[in-house]
Amino acid sequence: MHKTETIKEKMKLLLVVMWPILVTQLGLYMMNFIDTTMSGRAGANDLAGVAIGSSLWVPVLTGISGILMALTPIISQKIGSQNKDDVGFYVLQGLYLAIVISIAVTVIGYFVLDPILAIMSLDPDVAYIAKHYLIGLAIGIVPLFMYNVLRGFMDSLGQTRVTMIITLFALPVNFLFNYLLIFGNFGFPQLGGIGAGYASAITYWFIFYGYCIFLQLR
Repeated sequence: MHKTETIKEKMKLLLVVMWPILVTQLGLYMMNFIDTTMSGRAGANDLAGVAIGSSLWVPVLTGISGILMALTPIISQKIGSQNKDDVGFYVLQGLYLAIVISIAVTVIGYFVLDPILAIMSLDPDVAYIAKHYLIGLAIGIVPLFMYNVLRGFMDSLGQTRVTMIITLFALPVNFLFNYLLIFGNFGFPQLGGIGAGYASAITYWFIFYGYCIFLQLR
């Protein structure tokens, strides 16, 4: 981060740091939009199932991400106070927390997903697609939440463009695997809306490994 003195310099730095965060957030939610839109071409039930699955998943994603992103101000404070030796400890603890939360979300989802869908009185086909869309997506929960920890670390350094670039590269990956798994192209199984969940999970793994590769090269 650059040291700023005047209000103008502070505002300029704020904008430089802020706009990649905005683009990143839009990119992450764009994945759900891609899932829903492409599933709609597979059929009405697929569209409804993925839309319902996404509506259940997005609040969980937003809430848990908010918890993990608390790491950003903690690390920023450590760096600002010249306690850089503590940074690695907090990042490691954040990764442990991400794994624990991921397991907790998966276990809770296992017990509450069927009752929630039952309460909604859905068509059996729609409920089946919504459930298995979320099951497919669950494969990517661990790397997604671990990515949020690594993102918090990089954001605390003011390098918000890194996350933006990785997220933008992930969008074509999400589109590609939706194309392959929803419609069964090039020998892949035709899963309909359920395939969108697996495509998102693959994309989450891509984002996480993208971050790991960047940190190794840095």
